[in-house]
Amino acid sequence: MYLNCKTYFSFRYGTYGTEELIKEAVEKGITSLALTNINNTCDAWDFVDYCIENNIKPVIGTEIRNDEKFMYILLAKNNEGLRSINEFLSSQHNEKHYFPERFTYDKNVFVIYPLTIKTENENEFIGVNTNEINKLYNCNDFSKMVMLHPV
Repeated sequence: MYLNCKTYFSFRYGTYGTEELIKEAVEKGITSLALTNINNTCDAWDFVDYCIENNIKPVIGTEIRNDEKFMYILLAKNNEGLRSINEFLSSQHNEKHYFPERFTYDKNVFVIYPLTIKTENENEFIGVNTNEINKLYNCNDFSKMVMLHPV
């Protein structure tokens, strides 16, 4: 499963259209896919429809950034998690605030932080990019790490 996929709704970052992303996933034999456009969930329902049509399990989330700085990825476990993510995005956008360093704990949302942040609960993980593997040389706990390979 790819945990960090974007479409052109990730302005300046995404190069795929929503349907194109799913077609590419089908060609690669992907059975589960997470959509994490930056600071939004704009094309979530089109994504879900295309995934279902192609027998792919859809996971909806968002990648949170403050300007260019990666903060974390939020992935909804269920509809309550998606509601929580959308309320969080709406409140931050409406108030025109920067996103906080940590996402407030919600049992319905998985959070993937960068390598520099420590996890505090069972729903939090550490994302490791391929260019960060050399930073793991003295790490003792890999149980909360996931591989990030943005698409």
